[in-house]
Amino acid sequence: MVNKVPLADFWENIGATLKKEREWEIPSLFKDFASECQAVRKDVGFLDLSFRGKIEVTGRDRVSFLHSLLTNDIKSLGLGGGCYAALLNAQGKILGDMSVYVFANSILLEMEGGLEKKILGHLQKLHVTEDIELRDVTSQWILLSLQGPKSEALVGSLIHGPVMVNQEFHHTNFSILETPATLIRRSLTGEKGFHLVIPKEKGEPIAKRILEVGRLYGLRPVGSVAYEILRIEAGIPRYGVDMDETVIFSETGLEKISASETKGCYPGQEVVARIKTYGGLNRKLVGLVFEKSDLPRTGDKVLSGDQEIGQVTSACHSPSLGKGIALTYLKKGFFDADLDLVIWSSPKTIPAKTTTLPFYKIS
Repeated sequence: MVNKVPLADFWENIGATLKKEREWEIPSLFKDFASECQAVRKDVGFLDLSFRGKIEVTGRDRVSFLHSLLTNDIKSLGLGGGCYAALLNAQGKILGDMSVYVFANSILLEMEGGLEKKILGHLQKLHVTEDIELRDVTSQWILLSLQGPKSEALVGSLIHGPVMVNQEFHHTNFSILETPATLIRRSLTGEKGFHLVIPKEKGEPIAKRILEVGRLYGLRPVGSVAYEILRIEAGIPRYGVDMDETVIFSETGLEKISASETKGCYPGQEVVARIKTYGGLNRKLVGLVFEKSDLPRTGDKVLSGDQEIGQVTSACHSPSLGKGIALTYLKKGFFDADLDLVIWSSPKTIPAKTTTLPFYKIS
């Protein structure tokens, strides 16, 4: 069964093209992806991310339970705090990644759409005697996101005051159209960004209000096509696309921002620590840049001479760079920037160079 985001009809009425992505029908395109990307890079873009998975964890042992399982230090998070974390298996491979938000009586886990069922299943298996309750609350809340250099100014106008959440993943309660909501500082594009978590029944009037106020800041609605380009430009790997249970966490480079070195044991911790101490990565997430005329497909082989050294996981034409870009895991010996390689995209080859991530850097 395909679920529609709660605001699907509203988005369609203002010009969105909807498409099915996994189990959801979501806004794909509003006008054209290039202008939507430009709005995020220059002004502010408005995304509906209600399809993203959400798991609520309650109970007396919620903090200690998650702290023992996730890569990051959950016990150090205070009320209104948050972080990025992953759930690994004993071999250090990725079962899932998520944002973690601490509220007074609960912890909210936000993740890739559809991943919530898998993560919920894993957490339930690992739950033995702890006093916790796990609930899938994906369909209970609307998740809207404002991304771009003018997003903070727009949020200030919406809440009629200064934006008090200054650190990534931190959050606070606020009111919009007399409706209680949550504001989270969260960048998904390499730009400043904020999530607004709002009650489902108030979605349309709040979305209209954001569009109305947003005119002063150059706001544009942004669909999933532009969002995918923006996250690739930012060098952000996506679960189910660029990483899954076959990928060791350290291969992604995400352990630098989401694996605590001081919290103690968690599943996969020994693997992450050993790689950090002794090295030994056999492959690593790397960026490729190529001319804009051709676009490789997921799974296309990356070659150095006749040797296959990796496969493309994500690729797009970047409006910001005016070039083609791709994410790939390359073998050891090919991690450096500016190496000349070839992408075999049958029936042709695409010359490419390695580059550091992210592709797009805020000037």
